[in-house]
Amino acid sequence: MKNESSCTDIVTDIESSFIYFPHVKRILTALDRLRERQRGKGMARHIVLLGESGVGKSTLLTRYVEKHPRIEHEELTEVPVLFAELDQSPTPKRMAGTLLQALGDAKWDVGKEDQLTARLVFMFERCRVRLVILDEANHLIDRGGEKTLHNSGDWIKRLANKTRVPFVLAGIPRTRRLFATNDQVRGRFREVITIDQFSVANKSAEHEFRSTLLVFKGYLRELPTIDLSGVAITRQFAFATDGRLREIQNLLARAVELAYEQPDPRLTVAVLAEAFRTVIYPGSPDKRNPFHKAFNEMPLVKGDEPFAPVER
Repeated sequence: MKNESSCTDIVTDIESSFIYFPHVKRILTALDRLRERQRGKGMARHIVLLGESGVGKSTLLTRYVEKHPRIEHEELTEVPVLFAELDQSPTPKRMAGTLLQALGDAKWDVGKEDQLTARLVFMFERCRVRLVILDEANHLIDRGGEKTLHNSGDWIKRLANKTRVPFVLAGIPRTRRLFATNDQVRGRFREVITIDQFSVANKSAEHEFRSTLLVFKGYLRELPTIDLSGVAITRQFAFATDGRLREIQNLLARAVELAYEQPDPRLTVAVLAEAFRTVIYPGSPDKRNPFHKAFNEMPLVKGDEPFAPVER
């Protein structure tokens, strides 16, 4: 029972961890800078937050929203930070509805585009919205042609102009295509912050990656383990996870579960190899498993391998 409890606690810690990496602190500071600007004074500034899937964008933004919750007043609900995730076909009308729904408007889907937009502008003022965060902004360019992209970008620009509220557009790197179709939108979203994957490309990056793994090692409590922050094992993690935070968490969580299934619980390279075959690359041959001695040290980016490029 003690082992089962320890395993559950460790896995929970790993999966729910929120580490204040240097880039996390910089982004939180940038978001505060936008939110704290005096609303309606001058042209609002906006930010684009980019990063590959799994680097921690959504988790960071969700934590930020939780730090600035809604405030219930007798006459209104104040929404300091309005967060919404765009669906896969975010036309201007659907975006207006999505934001109205996030604000709690019961009639978020009633009316034409101009009516929804007008009500949204009114609700921004009524709810004292100080910052708008649109996650999955890459959906703006996933469907439709250049005209559709231009219209969606233009609607965001007009809404930002009318409300003078700062916007954050968060998505994967191909979100940049939105700005190639609309010069006025590009001019308003000049500040681009990128969250990079962890890597061992240079000494500085390797040091940060090793420090990150050392933090995760601290979550393992009394579970005996190899040195997760060693040079060799960090390189193996880089291949196995592509430096993506979510994959690091998934791999370690499964490795802990496998370790506790043993009579003598211990996190070893062999356990990491099995965890990799389970949650990262099911059925991977030994030569494509970074934790196996037969690994050929080539990135896992071909064919059906886990980090093969997605068609843009």
